[in-house]
Amino acid sequence: MAAPSATFDDLVRTLLWPSFKALGYKKSGNNFRYYDSSGWGKIVQFQKSQFNSATELSFTVNIGLYLLDYDYCLCGQQTGEKFQEPACVVRKRINEFTGQPANEWVEVIDSTDKDQLFGRLSSEFTQFIHPYLAAVINKDDIYARLLAGHRADFPSVQIQVLFRAGYEEAAADLFVSELARSKSNKYYQATLKELARKLGLPKSLTSN
Repeated sequence: MAAPSATFDDLVRTLLWPSFKALGYKKSGNNFRYYDSSGWGKIVQFQKSQFNSATELSFTVNIGLYLLDYDYCLCGQQTGEKFQEPACVVRKRINEFTGQPANEWVEVIDSTDKDQLFGRLSSEFTQFIHPYLAAVINKDDIYARLLAGHRADFPSVQIQVLFRAGYEEAAADLFVSELARSKSNKYYQATLKELARKLGLPKSLTSN
């Protein structure tokens, strides 16, 4: 029986990585990353639990869509081709595609059936992850998801990014939505109103 860490490494490097390599992705640790010089990218991150041991290993898979402008507005820097999944404007976990509970991770122990595990992940990547990422071929495809209603982890940053990309109406709509749903948070309200001032949004939008 293989140690859990060996099974995990074999899964990532041998089973899943070759198909991403063929698509132009680069591997860094447990990340498969694609970056385009026009300022966007895609990433698959294999996140291991901090509580793993020599006999038990849990992991999940995160999928992100990256915009250089969002990264800059969020972190004050542009990491570009070395971007990390937390800096992505669209972040999803594999469970969102498969329908599994959000807090359910893949568990690997000494007695795990390797063939069954590999078959499961291979099927999930083929059925869900590859088609999702293949549908994103440029920066506009990521903006399309934002315009369709996706709300980033930091909506105030998303407002800035949309506005600066020329989607001023969408930025204003998101601003109004954020302002309305944060009435009990006076500090966030103040942040939003200051953002509106800096962007030059109509003063009528800031009225409660």
